Amino acid sequence: MIRISTIALAILALSQHMFAQSAQQSSTGAMRIFTLQECLAIADTANLDILSAETRIIGAEADKKAAFGAYLPQLNANAGYSRRLNELGGGQFNIGGFRAPADQFSLSSTANINVFDGFAREARIDGTNHSLDAIKESVKQTKQQISLGVYQRYIAVLRAMQIVAIRKENLNLGKAELSRVNARYEAGVAPIAPVYAQEADNGQRELDVIQAENQVEIAKAELLSAMGLAPDMKAGFSEKDIPNEIKSENIAQFKMQFGSLDEIVNSALKKRYDISSAQHRIIAARSNVNAAKSAYYPSIGASGGWSWFNSALTDFDLFSRTFIGFSIDVPIFDAFRIQQQVENSNVQLQQTELEFKRIEQTVRTQLQTGLLNLNAAEKQIDITDRSLKSAEQNYLSAKERFEVGTSGIVEYQTANTQFVTAKINRINAVYNYIDAQYQIKFAMGNL
Repeated sequence: MIRISTIALAILALSQHMFAQSAQQSSTGAMRIFTLQECLAIADTANLDILSAETRIIGAEADKKAAFGAYLPQLNANAGYSRRLNELGGGQFNIGGFRAPADQFSLSSTANINVFDGFAREARIDGTNHSLDAIKESVKQTKQQISLGVYQRYIAVLRAMQIVAIRKENLNLGKAELSRVNARYEAGVAPIAPVYAQEADNGQRELDVIQAENQVEIAKAELLSAMGLAPDMKAGFSEKDIPNEIKSENIAQFKMQFGSLDEIVNSALKKRYDISSAQHRIIAARSNVNAAKSAYYPSIGASGGWSWFNSALTDFDLFSRTFIGFSIDVPIFDAFRIQQQVENSNVQLQQTELEFKRIEQTVRTQLQTGLLNLNAAEKQIDITDRSLKSAEQNYLSAKERFEVGTSGIVEYQTANTQFVTAKINRINAVYNYIDAQYQIKFAMGNL
């Protein structure tokens, strides 16, 4: 077990070094493009929350080993030497003028074993086993939580990149339109007012591009941080892993994966790692109660050993002794200390059971919230689809009227702004729906 743990830690350290080296190279060299699966894999081994959770397993394994050690004897060895510095002090006897030697040597070895302790050992072993299982399940839940965060931040990056593309396209169209109205003004066929209006509108478009690009950088930094990498490294993210369009058949297929709220709640309670972890903690708390109650029983111990004491390193057989013994400790009155331990253990059990109910309620809330977000996202998909088509037709109509001189530039710019807003709303609706899907999968324990 120790060798396997050592190998695992070495692999983990090597992977972290590789990721750190990759981050350093990316910060000084070419940009690295990450896929979604690469982001998830890196976060699984480099995210600080996951690494912190995994360290708790080592402590739980040590507790389990210590609980098993209660079945084994305790061995001790001792060697001693002393010398009386004032040879006359305490060394003169009246019988025959004998003077005790100044040097004294001693050797001893003892063994003690707990024969019976009121089943406390069995309760502690059961408790540490379930505590270890609870921590392992908690680590799995932490990994799923981090995975959800990576999915959501990856979506945020792609969303921001799509909005930047729309803003830049809008700015390019504005520059082209400025060239056209400026040419018409210089040709004397149009007043200068449209030129000023378009220049002002282009200023707003440039500001929108800057803000959108800043949102991309912020989203990238948050994603890199969630992965456990340096947030300032040069990185790009593939747009192929998550679709940028949702069709009606995709919505129907996803809905077929689950039934009513009660059905998905029951399924989630069987799959969620935090539920399983809480169940293990309850069993461990009950074992702690049994361990505390075991103090009411008498305890039986056995001991044995060998000792030797002499003024010189000789006569080991003459001055040594071998012994064996048994002891029974019966608790009669301990000033209510055992009762205090039992009550504290019962309180801990009650708190653990309440924590389980809280987690169960959280799961139900997450599922209900996820379903509501999913339904809202479905409506947004439908609404933004119709709105985008209408805004596009209105924009094309306003553009045609402006070009033939039957309407002013303000009407044309308003239609353009509505069209750009409709495209951004469509992007938000698509990624909101995908985000809601991941929320449902996480809440059901299927992420």
